[in-house]
Amino acid sequence: MTEKQIRFDILSRVSELYEGSKLGPISSPSGVNEQIGSAKSMVSHLATQDHGRRARILLVDDQQANLVALEAVLKDLGQDLVRAKSGQEALRLLFDQDFAVILLDVRMPDMDGFETAGLIRKRQKFRDTPIIFITAADASSDQIVRGYGVGAVDFITKPIVPELLTAKVGTFLELYKRTEKLRESEERFRLLVESVKDYAIFMLGTDAQIVSWNFGAERISGYRQNEIVGKHVSVFHPAEDVQAGKPEHGLKIAVAEGRFEGDGWRIRKDGSRFWANVVITPVRDEQGNLRGFAKVIRDITQLKEAAQVLSELPGRLLQSQDEERQWIAQELHDSTSPALAGAISRLYMLKDRAKHWDTKASTALQDSLALAESVARDIRNLSERLHSRALEQTGFVSAVRSHAEVFGKQSGVRVELELPEAPGRLLQNVEIVLFRILQEVLPYIQLHSNRQFAVIRFNSTRQEHTLEICDRPGKIDVGAPGLPERRKTGLEIRLAGPGERIKQLGGSLSISTRSGIFVCAVVPVGSNAEPSQDVAEQA
Repeated sequence: MTEKQIRFDILSRVSELYEGSKLGPISSPSGVNEQIGSAKSMVSHLATQDHGRRARILLVDDQQANLVALEAVLKDLGQDLVRAKSGQEALRLLFDQDFAVILLDVRMPDMDGFETAGLIRKRQKFRDTPIIFITAADASSDQIVRGYGVGAVDFITKPIVPELLTAKVGTFLELYKRTEKLRESEERFRLLVESVKDYAIFMLGTDAQIVSWNFGAERISGYRQNEIVGKHVSVFHPAEDVQAGKPEHGLKIAVAEGRFEGDGWRIRKDGSRFWANVVITPVRDEQGNLRGFAKVIRDITQLKEAAQVLSELPGRLLQSQDEERQWIAQELHDSTSPALAGAISRLYMLKDRAKHWDTKASTALQDSLALAESVARDIRNLSERLHSRALEQTGFVSAVRSHAEVFGKQSGVRVELELPEAPGRLLQNVEIVLFRILQEVLPYIQLHSNRQFAVIRFNSTRQEHTLEICDRPGKIDVGAPGLPERRKTGLEIRLAGPGERIKQLGGSLSISTRSGIFVCAVVPVGSNAEPSQDVAEQA
């Protein structure tokens, strides 16, 4: 049973008791006795449940005998009964104590019950505390109207019927204890929300104005509670988001779907931005009517920055590798080429003078010359493989022609080219990664394809650059991708680094080795060294 259902049930019983009291003497209608018994049963059950948590009941009467009589009737409720012999004493007790119910005699000297009740109701703390007037049986209708006017919830006439008094007080006592439990629960929740430092947790009204604030919200946004409550939630959004209607868009989705979550930029009080994860939940009453929104915001700027650094890492690694390859190629060429060129030159001089040498010496000289030329050629090829001078000087398409020609001669693989006639230069990072793919795929075809044949296709449109390399003529259907848990092929391992770089450039790399070797790299025109931003700003 919810708290609201409990309150409704209690108020219904109070109403029944009011109706019962109008029927006549308590001993006549059996229905009233049943109602009283039911209320006493509820109170007894409540006292058993809340053993050790006693509420206070204030008894106000100028006659000692009346106070003793009230105590005798109410002692079975198991609560603290506090006496006051005058209105002044009652007000003093109310100054520093809380009471669940107040029983107030109407006729008292100096300050009667009506005047006392009026002063009690002026205190905010006791505006809702039940006050039951105790009056003589001859009380006039004017007195009853006056009593309700100053805040009474009921009248008990003398002589007091113990069962009726116990039932009525017990009913209000149960309502008080249930309310206290709810208040304590709400207070614990409030303290929990206010103590959270890493999350901004606050409430919005149906008009999207802020109605509550916690310490985490203050820490993240810089706004104090008195500065922000009452303002529209769009105060946190950048101007472009407000113009696009994003604040309202998030609330509409929350209402339609029961929840909204998204990431986006938010603005602090000092004007600085932070990247926020936002969750919005609609708050509805038991009838399903929208009462507002609960909003939770987390500052994930550091997570976004860390993710961006991680996403840039493969590209930076590839760039570092390219720079290292260039340095090694340059060092290899500069340190060995002059020495080898000198050695080969001297071997040719010896060859001219060795015409009259014996056959064995002449053959050794020929072998040495061939070996020196082979080493020089291998170093030249390795240097070119590490860093293509043709790529740097003439561009991607020209470098592909040159590389394919050299590769075909050295490997015996027949290479066909489908390249544009008048190519333009691509961005340096695009040229490097596409050429690296070419350098990795052609040797793989040489080692793993039975056809010893390769086709290189390159095409550029206004939208993208496309490089295809395969070991058969015509188009190849890549087909459905393999299962995610399968082991990677050797070609996929070779192309792992370039593949990550292609992703950073906003492109894609497709690899298939099931019915032949096929590789397709697509890079959008205008790609640069910076990673593509694929995070959608929403809420």
